[in-house]
Amino acid sequence: MSTKKSVVDLTEAELKGKKVLVRCDLNVPLDGKTITDDTRIRRSMPTIEYLVSKGAIVAIASHLGRPKSGPEDKFSLAPCAERMTELLPGDASVTFVSDCVGDAVSEAVG
Repeated sequence: MSTKKSVVDLTEAELKGKKVLVRCDLNVPLDGKTITDDTRIRRSMPTIEYLVSKGAIVAIASHLGRPKSGPEDKFSLAPCAERMTELLPGDASVTFVSDCVGDAVSEAVG
């Protein structure tokens, strides 16, 4: 049986140019479109920053709230994407895609 690895055990050689899907808990409290507590976002950033620093192409998956019958604007993750962009170093940014499948996702991930 192999030893369990954490993200920091992955080397640049293993990550450079690879697409990595990260499931984050971004269920943050909102007042309209304003995040009132970004703790969960900030706790996700070290993993994302590490992967990006090693050359990975990072796709982040999450959900916000519990929509009853399909997407609802009040549960959009767009404010989370904006906050993540603010927290990333340099000119790195997060591209928000409103769905988890389809052409828009393929284009965003490359």
